[in-house]
Parts: sequence; C-alpha cells; structure tokens
Amino acid sequence: MAISDRASIFIFLANLQNDSVMTEILSSIKTVNSAVRTSLMVVVTGVVGYGGWLGYDNYVRPGLEANQVKANLAEIKLELEKMERSFQEQAQELLSVKLENVELTKLKERLETSLKLLKVDQRIAHVEVMEKGIDDQGEPFMQVRFFEVDRNNQPVGAAKDFTIKGERIYIDGWIVTFDDTYVEEADELRAASLFVFKSIFGELERPADAKRLDVESESQPPGVYHSETQNEFEQKIWSDFWKVANSRELQKELGIRTSHGQANYLVGEKGQVYQVEIRASGGMSLKPIEDQ
Repeated sequence: MAISDRASIFIFLANLQNDSVMTEILSSIKTVNSAVRTSLMVVVTGVVGYGGWLGYDNYVRPGLEANQVKANLAEIKLELEKMERSFQEQAQELLSVKLENVELTKLKERLETSLKLLKVDQRIAHVEVMEKGIDDQGEPFMQVRFFEVDRNNQPVGAAKDFTIKGERIYIDGWIVTFDDTYVEEADELRAASLFVFKSIFGELERPADAKRLDVESESQPPGVYHSETQNEFEQKIWSDFWKVANSRELQKELGIRTSHGQANYLVGEKGQVYQVEIRASGGMSLKPIEDQ
C-alpha cells in the first residue's frame, strides 16, 4: 500500500473519529440545554405559581371571602327581617288581645254596675223625732235621727242626728235617670235609676240651708249603693251625678240628669218614727211607721 493511501485512511479515520466526538459533544450540549431548559421551566413555573399564589392570596381570596361574608350577611339580614316581622305580628296579636281584654273588662264593669243598680229599685229610711221644744229665740225646733234601712229594716251605715227649726219635717229626694248620651255608651243602664236622699230641713229654714243626707263622694256611693269595691265605671257614674246635681250648666253637658226631685213633709211628734221611701214608680213617701 502506498503511503498516500495510508495517509488518506488515517485522515478518514481521524475525520470519522472527530465526527463521533462532535456527535457526542453535540449530544452532551443538547442534554445540557435540555436540562437547562427544564430547570428554567421549573424555575419559571415556580415563579409563576408563586406569583399566582401571591395574587390569589392577596387579591382573589379576599374578594371571594368578602363575597362570602356579604352572602352570609345577606342571609342574616333576611333572617332578622323574618324575625322582626314575626315579632311585629306577635306584638300586634298581643296588642289586639290586650285591647280585646280592655273592651271585655269595660263591658264587664258596665254589666256589673247595671246589675247592681237594677237591684236597687227603692231606698228606705227611718226618721225618729228624739226631742221637740222651743229654743232661746222662741222658735220651735226638733232633734231628729235619720238612718237608712234595707228591705229587712236593718240599719245601713251610721245614723245621723240633726237639729231642725220648725214643727214640720221636710225631706227632699231625687230620682235620677240616664240621658241618651250615657245610654249610648252603656245601653245596660237604660232601665236603671238612682235614688238619692238629698236633704232634711224644717219649715223655718231655707231649702238652701238644709242638712245633707247622702254625702257627696266620688269613691263611695251612698247607702245601699255602697260596697267594699267600686269599679271605675261605677265611680264615674257617681262622680258625674254629683257634678250634675250641683251645676245647672253641667246638667246640659253630661249624660246624667235628675228626672225630678220631690220634697215631702209632715208634722213631727216626739218619740215618733217615720218611714221615708223613695222609688221610681211612686216617687217619695213620708209617713208614720204604725200607719203602714
């Protein structure tokens, strides 16, 4: 073999070897590049992921939490509104019940008062002449005792003693009925009347100076009308009555009127007891007990 041929072979082998080395080098470079790219991708992905997490944590999640809080608040508001409506409905029902109870209580008071007044269809009293004589001015006088009695002639309340001038005993009584304005408020009173012993006096005294029998009181009805307790409606009736009895102007304004007054008299005898009776049907009578 010639030298030139050998040289060509060496050159060829050398080139071949160089190509293999280059291939390995290129392969290594590619591997490194791939590793670098992978690392870069990992780094970039990590950076992007971390950044996304930061963005989510700082911006997205607070917004979502805020929206959830708003939703929760909206639900709570709805529940509170439902509770408020329920409370209002219950309060309205309770108010209605209270108002109904108030009306029932008023009606009950009116019925009780009406029944109490209807039971009293008359009043009876006794007048006893304790002493009779002539005073220092030469005028006749009498000392009398007045006391109310019930249907069984049992005393009602305390007796009252009076000194009157003259020989005749005058007793003034009232029979009281209810005007339409009062009846409209309490129709139960339509059939009821009040019987009042107004005053006692002698013929030598003016009626204006007469001694009062039934004492005015806004809380304590007189005589047989008295009881341990008086309801508000009953107190109002008596309060109105005494106002009417003492004022002509109020007689036109208030719902109670005096249907009529009546004064009876007789000559008093010492030791004699007289019966005074006042009733709607027969007015007032005054007569000795033994003549009954």
